[in-house]
Amino acid sequence: MYGYAVIALLALAANAHAQDTSLWVEVSPTTDEVEEIEKRYTPELVKELQSAKDDTLLLYTEFSGRAGMELRHFLREMSGFSNRSAATLGSAVLNSAPESCRQELQKKLFKVESDVKLAASFSGVNHHKFLLGHMVVFRMHLNKSEDYIKKCDRVIASCGISCETTPRVRRWRRHAADEIHRVRDDIQHTRRSYKDLLTHAHRHLNHLRKQANNRAKEIIEHFITCIH
Repeated sequence: MYGYAVIALLALAANAHAQDTSLWVEVSPTTDEVEEIEKRYTPELVKELQSAKDDTLLLYTEFSGRAGMELRHFLREMSGFSNRSAATLGSAVLNSAPESCRQELQKKLFKVESDVKLAASFSGVNHHKFLLGHMVVFRMHLNKSEDYIKKCDRVIASCGISCETTPRVRRWRRHAADEIHRVRDDIQHTRRSYKDLLTHAHRHLNHLRKQANNRAKEIIEHFITCIH
């Protein structure tokens, strides 16, 4: 009876050892699996991050360049507006007018020029701030994604490619991808919003141009009344 008990214990121990060995073999990935893991996760995620960075920079340069170009053109156009408006009266009328009337004319026309330039610049600054605000948000998400990727790199550098499949690294990699995808979605929203802002800015500059011409016309009419 004692002999049978010893044999049974030995059989159980051998079976347990066999199970431990099989578990160890299942955890270890093959060479092909390791290469596939490296191909599927590490380089592609880094490429996606860099691509997202490039797209945010392209968005900023594209729209800030378009808005800035139109604003600069408008400001150059309005430079000297007061002198050009006064010149429409002719030098003979201006020279023969009382000094007080000429001074009032020049003062009011110069104020019109200054006001429209200030309004246009203020609008341009606000639109630029809007775009910069989105760029800051983009940068926050991209930095988070990069931090998660660096965490993965540090772990993989210490224990090898096989760590790509550990729950912690998979979670970090998933968070990194989520941040990139969020930036992609936000870029589309920002692009649509800024296109609307560019249209609004164009209309606003046209309104300022028309407003300046109307005010100049009224000032000139008042000047003619002043000299008669």
